[in-house]
Amino acid sequence: MRINSTNSSIMKKLLTLVLMVVCVNMALLAQYSVKFQLNDSTGQGEPYATVRIYRASDTTRVVTTGVTSLDGSYKQQLASPGDYLAVISAVGKVSVQRDFQLSHNNKTVDLGTIVIKDADNVLSGVTITAHAPVVTKEIDRIAYNVQNDDDAKTNTALEMLRKVPLVTVDGQDNILVKGSSNFKIYKNGHPDPTLSGNAKDVLKAIPASMIKRIEVITDPGAKYDAEGVGSILNIVTIDNSSMSGITGTVGIRFDNYGSCNPNAYITAQVGKVVTSLNYGMFRMSHRRGQQHQEGMTHYNDTGYELYSKSDNRNKGDGHFVNIESSWEPDTLNLVSMAFGGYAYHLNHQGISSQWMNDASGQRLYSFDTRTRMPRYSYYNFDGQLDYQHKTHVKDETLTLSYIVSTSRTRSHSENDYFNLENAPMGYTGYGNRSKENFLEHTFQFDWTRPFAQYHKIETGVKYIHRSNKSHTTMDYEGLDPDTLDVDNRLNHLTQVVAAYASYTFHKNSWSARAGLRYEYSYLKAKYPGGGQPSFHTNLNDWVPSASLSYQMGMFNSLTLSFATTINRPGINYLNPAVISTPTSISYGNAHLKSARNYSARLNYMHTGAKLTFTLTPTISWSRNGITGIQTVQDDKTVSTYANELESFYYGCYGYVQWQPFKTTSIYLNGGLGRQRYKSDNLGLENARWSSFAWLNVTQQLPWKLRLTLSVGRFGGGPDGLYGREKVSYWPDIALQRSFLKEDRLTVKLDAQVPFSGKYMSSTSYTTQGDYTGWSRMRWPVRGLTVSVSYRFGSLKAQVKKSSVTIENSDVVGGAGKGQGGQQGGRGN
Repeated sequence: MRINSTNSSIMKKLLTLVLMVVCVNMALLAQYSVKFQLNDSTGQGEPYATVRIYRASDTTRVVTTGVTSLDGSYKQQLASPGDYLAVISAVGKVSVQRDFQLSHNNKTVDLGTIVIKDADNVLSGVTITAHAPVVTKEIDRIAYNVQNDDDAKTNTALEMLRKVPLVTVDGQDNILVKGSSNFKIYKNGHPDPTLSGNAKDVLKAIPASMIKRIEVITDPGAKYDAEGVGSILNIVTIDNSSMSGITGTVGIRFDNYGSCNPNAYITAQVGKVVTSLNYGMFRMSHRRGQQHQEGMTHYNDTGYELYSKSDNRNKGDGHFVNIESSWEPDTLNLVSMAFGGYAYHLNHQGISSQWMNDASGQRLYSFDTRTRMPRYSYYNFDGQLDYQHKTHVKDETLTLSYIVSTSRTRSHSENDYFNLENAPMGYTGYGNRSKENFLEHTFQFDWTRPFAQYHKIETGVKYIHRSNKSHTTMDYEGLDPDTLDVDNRLNHLTQVVAAYASYTFHKNSWSARAGLRYEYSYLKAKYPGGGQPSFHTNLNDWVPSASLSYQMGMFNSLTLSFATTINRPGINYLNPAVISTPTSISYGNAHLKSARNYSARLNYMHTGAKLTFTLTPTISWSRNGITGIQTVQDDKTVSTYANELESFYYGCYGYVQWQPFKTTSIYLNGGLGRQRYKSDNLGLENARWSSFAWLNVTQQLPWKLRLTLSVGRFGGGPDGLYGREKVSYWPDIALQRSFLKEDRLTVKLDAQVPFSGKYMSSTSYTTQGDYTGWSRMRWPVRGLTVSVSYRFGSLKAQVKKSSVTIENSDVVGGAGKGQGGQQGGRGN
């Protein structure tokens, strides 16, 4: 993949801007400031205490966050006068609050020496709160606390993902976790079919202000489905039980191409019932949906070369809605439910040309194609119901869950040939109609019980009934329909019964977890049209996992883990319907089996006052992976699937969060590794180094302005058995400011790829097999996006009456308890 202008020129300009920001920062001193000295009860300075400063009128929105220095001193610059509240907290200490006022006559406030006391001395009648840093870690996950980031005011959930450790979002909004698409998306601990199927579109419609944190579950363990999970991306929404009245956020994003994305999020509480509504819509204009493609295929046996080029326009719109509600009749019981759906419609038009030359370069044939897709539609609906019961044993819970998910896809395309010269087909066009219906029911029971102070067991059972039905027809013009037309029906049923048990030990600095999951799968395929014989298969999979973690003092942790996952083939891989064009043939393989994947990783994380980073050396391997098979038949490419893939990967992932100055933050997210794919039966091997990175520099400016410079690097690795990808870069500049009382209105300007031409191109190469070649796609990307967000309603905290309340997002590097229900899963 590459940008049309030279990468070196782009990088020089971006690095120059980054250096300018860092240098200019030294001269950007705010007009107002507050300072103090924080000591412990012995009179020693308290290092790395968290300091949050709020407007006195709104104690739910953090104005700025910082930490005390090694000697306990603290100084923070503020952009405007007013009444403020400083909340100072540290692990194992009682939080301290101080009010102060800044004005034109009193621009600097010195709060003097503040003493923060040990929690053990004052456990009666007080509230102890230890706030989590932006990045936290548990034995199986890394979390990014979105509400501690000012960008959450205007950003969408998709934009916030670029800051999450181990997650990258490329220039086409494709989401990768640890550089791979092998992950699932959950919301509040449950699989979310809407997000899993349409992540990049739906996440554009979700405001980041409704998200509490985003978790990367790197080691899912026995509790989670074994199917297709290298990692889990869990989006945890805000717990609105602490809010009273009505609150919400409305926003809109639009760009210079005519596309727009309005969204709204509203929460209301009546008595013990809390309900939230999230609606989002996106519209893609013809200008935004432009694509130009070109490519060449070289057939090794004959030396023939097939060339192609096309220009396409896509126009579409989609709607997303989600309603969540919870009822807590008493302190031991909780009922929660969620209903939502997603609908998407697309119109496609395109013109393409294809021509074949022989080995000497002489033209053999050529033809043009006019493609119309007057109808493509997709929608899904999902419902979820959970009942959780807490016993009188502390932290013991029993949870019953039910999820229903259904989707429907309809497509109709028409292809007409013209300007035919010795064309290889005997028909003048074809129509393709396809229907797919999906219905899934999931039932799950989970039980969690701590015992003997340091131990916890988790166990549960699960049943999934999944039905896929597809119907594909191909109508060829100019031929006898009885000789060539295709009418293929496939009914695919999957039933999964699973049981798991997991044991966790935690004492002092040590944590350990071991688990075992068993899954029995029954897969059945039936062809109502009689095109092929029906078949069924039974699969039995044992999936072990284990983790060991050691907390090295307050600021460092080390975790070693091993995991097993499986991949079951989906209906698109299984469907044997043959799709034939003048230059290609493709079909599925109804006899695919589950693939088993193994991984081991070592994670080190350090959290400091100004520097937080994580390093994760990783190896992973598989011996029966599902891969695409590419062959040639009569100078046509033939594509299908088989369990022919051996893979091995070793590399290291990393994340750095650095605050060199009080108003400057730098994030770096990336990975480097070597991937090898091999098939003994095919006699092919493909191994290459690959890397990805995302650099983000944020600078607070005068007049409440916030400048963000970003650049991403993607691609470059092997593309399966047969080829490789080219590297691409994605630069971005954004400027935002908040207005009105309590910063309720926020406006953001975002310039994408400002230093190159209008278009970005993606290039991939086929380097081995029966044919070689290249393909390139180009689309408009340079542009300007305007985002406007407005927050309304009551945001008064509603604190429960309690003599002692301890919220422990406690040890540095550990995420807090709370959000999310019992976990489940869904396959392809």
